[in-house]
Amino acid sequence: MANEMLLIFAHPDDESFALGGTIAKYADQGLNVTLVTATKGEAGKAAGICKPEELGLFREQELRRAAKVLGIKEIIFLGYRDKEVPTAPHLEIVEKLVQVIRKIRPQVVITFGADGSSGHRDHKAIHYFTKAAIQLAKEHIEPEWGAPYTLPRLCYVQSGWRLSEDVLKEIDYIVSIDQWAEQKKRAIKEHRTQQFSQQKFETMDERLKQDYYTNEYFQCDAELSAFPGRGSDIFADLERVDS
Repeated sequence: MANEMLLIFAHPDDESFALGGTIAKYADQGLNVTLVTATKGEAGKAAGICKPEELGLFREQELRRAAKVLGIKEIIFLGYRDKEVPTAPHLEIVEKLVQVIRKIRPQVVITFGADGSSGHRDHKAIHYFTKAAIQLAKEHIEPEWGAPYTLPRLCYVQSGWRLSEDVLKEIDYIVSIDQWAEQKKRAIKEHRTQQFSQQKFETMDERLKQDYYTNEYFQCDAELSAFPGRGSDIFADLERVDS
């Protein structure tokens, strides 16, 4: 089993809502999970829990508690402001991501797809920044950013309840998270300032809600993955990939 998973997302809570079960599953299997978060979510809603100017600090603390629940080893904050990721200095953010990729040398990177899952502009921006960083990371340039590294597999997390039956048939990876559903729920609850999002999930159709806590969906980028794949294990066939 390969031993490094790198998650690249925009806000605290993205990890828990989008793929909390998958994170907990692979962490339980002994993988090292590192989470990169572009912002601290300081432009969101405080849900009456704190003052607006305190929201970034509160969401950071929520994320650290959720990370412990899921088994995330390390959190890296890139330091950009919520809702301003698309206008962040492009080369700067890509450089930071290249350095992280070259340092960790993960077997799998997971981020949002081009639609950003919910359509959030920060989500869509981090998708494109991640792709650019993966492309640059393997090139023999900027040695001070670390030794070049070719990523074995890049996956985009997909929102199952938003996908049509036809699209679901084309999904590359469906990860069963039955055994880790409670950890996912606990991690989501740690994001107390995101009560509105939690309530939205609770009002979902029962069939969709059950699936949300049973399976998580991922599309593999065949062009940016040295070893693209399909199945139920996003780390399958990567056991012998050299770092």
